[in-house]
Amino acid sequence: MNVTRQSLLVHFQLLGDEELLLQFQSGELTDLAKEVVESELRKRQIDCSKPEAETEAPADDNADAVCAGDMVLVARYSTAAEAYMLQSRLELEGLPAVVTDAQMAQNFLSLAVGGVGVIVPESHLPRAREIALAVETGDFALDSAPEEQPL
Repeated sequence: MNVTRQSLLVHFQLLGDEELLLQFQSGELTDLAKEVVESELRKRQIDCSKPEAETEAPADDNADAVCAGDMVLVARYSTAAEAYMLQSRLELEGLPAVVTDAQMAQNFLSLAVGGVGVIVPESHLPRAREIALAVETGDFALDSAPEEQPL
């Protein structure tokens, strides 16, 4: 598989502003992909020096305290389903989580950006890593054979 500047450009042009900015801020792009995304952000007149969340007025001061810090990568998966399962478990445990690059898992470009990511606020990273490890080792797996109930 040969990923070219043109194929990356076509892909990134299809993404919405928020997803494109998340891609850029993820730190997981190849040098070529980062150049293409940065060019696309400038073309859309989106400032890529600051996260968009910093420019918006906070809706709830309490929520900001809980989610303070940069978003950081917890895990990467080859499928969106795996990433969404981890996101659900993190949210069930009370940690905010976001799945990134899910749309790219549907085409060959997912390999160029490293798969589908799950990110959390930096302040929640240690707990999120514990949960991700527990998910990967099967701590939350369902029993393989349910008990049969007599009729």
